[in-house]
Amino acid sequence: MIESTYWRQELRGEIVWLKKHRMYRRWSEKQLVLYERRLMLVAFQVRSLLERPKVNDRARNVRMPVIRYKKIGNRPFTFVGSGFPEDRFDMSNPESSELGVLDVCNQLIHYYWMQTWSEGTTFKGMLVFSDFMRHKWAYEFAIQDLIALFSVFADDSSAVRELRFQWNEKKHDYVAAYAR
Repeated sequence: MIESTYWRQELRGEIVWLKKHRMYRRWSEKQLVLYERRLMLVAFQVRSLLERPKVNDRARNVRMPVIRYKKIGNRPFTFVGSGFPEDRFDMSNPESSELGVLDVCNQLIHYYWMQTWSEGTTFKGMLVFSDFMRHKWAYEFAIQDLIALFSVFADDSSAVRELRFQWNEKKHDYVAAYAR
């Protein structure tokens, strides 16, 4: 990533699209797939900014409120014969929690299961869990919260203005010690 300014500019356009397309008279499968695709692409863009020293520590540490559901029983959630999330997760005992932005991005990019819902004409949220988390937790994301989280990275104030590197023996490379 040569210059993150252009990534942020594109990200702002994606955020506008996500806000604009949250409402339809009637949601079709195609509209849901297009929205899901945009969310995944935005998550990938944000993760790309995070993986390079292109965002400051304030943005890097942003968290999103989620509802999580604990995995119950020993039977795994699988594509074949999996049943429904209600069969494998304790949906009657939701827990309020927070996820860091990198974890949110990874849930969307590597999702194993995604179930969406709307209220009236507005796309409201999703139940999602990645391949890695399918044996631990299912997460409920509000679309409004996702858009707010991703908007942090579209804003120019998330850019790095000062950067210091420090040698990391485990990685055998320099890593950002801080990014302001």
